[in-house]
Amino acid sequence: MAIFTAYFDASGSAVDQPFIIVSGYVANYLQWKMFENEWGLCHAKYGLDIPFHMAEFVAACEQPAYKNQRNARADYVAIAQDPEKALDFLKQLSGIQRVYVHCGISCIVPMSLYQGVSSLLDLRKVVPPYALGARMCIERLHQWEKQFAIQQPAEYIFELGDFEQGQFTHLMVDEGQSPPIYKKKAEFAGLQGADEYAWEQFYFLKGHQQGLQRDPRPSFQRLLHEIPKLHTEPTLETLIKLCEAKGIDPRTGITK
Repeated sequence: MAIFTAYFDASGSAVDQPFIIVSGYVANYLQWKMFENEWGLCHAKYGLDIPFHMAEFVAACEQPAYKNQRNARADYVAIAQDPEKALDFLKQLSGIQRVYVHCGISCIVPMSLYQGVSSLLDLRKVVPPYALGARMCIERLHQWEKQFAIQQPAEYIFELGDFEQGQFTHLMVDEGQSPPIYKKKAEFAGLQGADEYAWEQFYFLKGHQQGLQRDPRPSFQRLLHEIPKLHTEPTLETLIKLCEAKGIDPRTGITK
């Protein structure tokens, strides 16, 4: 059993969204045990079921038509009737994340940059967008381990079902690293916390790109400013070096 574990989730889409974000947290075994306990108590306090799913929660609170959907969550519809209570619940969740994790790790993959390089090199065959973001998060995790002299490598767990996971696994194994572990979100509060962290980043950045001058919601401000964070983002140089490492000539796009 690893002493440290990192949980990651993704938000956005490589098909119709401006970027993909992979985000999560790293903490030790005891911290995650306390995190799980407090996460469950918080949900029970507000009469909500587990697993937590940020996109559905926000939809219930901000979109009146949500309650008419066939798969609408009754617990979310109920708390949405009391906006102050719903905001307080999110505040409690962000407080749990602030107290019980070592740091947040995230990678933003701008699809404009990715598509520009991929149009020349067909990068998707080597490292699709999700795999790129997840891989760069693992690189930051390894840098964190080195910085703090962590002797036993942390295990990393991703939500089961995110896109392009097979290619991500192949990429990691091909590079001689441990294969990622995939688990259902309902089984781990850490994945549910990562879900909120990734969604909040995506929501804020998408609004900023659209020219909306909105402040981060209070719950996101706590995640953003009160938790140490390791952020990374690919650059043109990053992608060219990755192609070279994978045997693709950046000038021709031909695999050697």
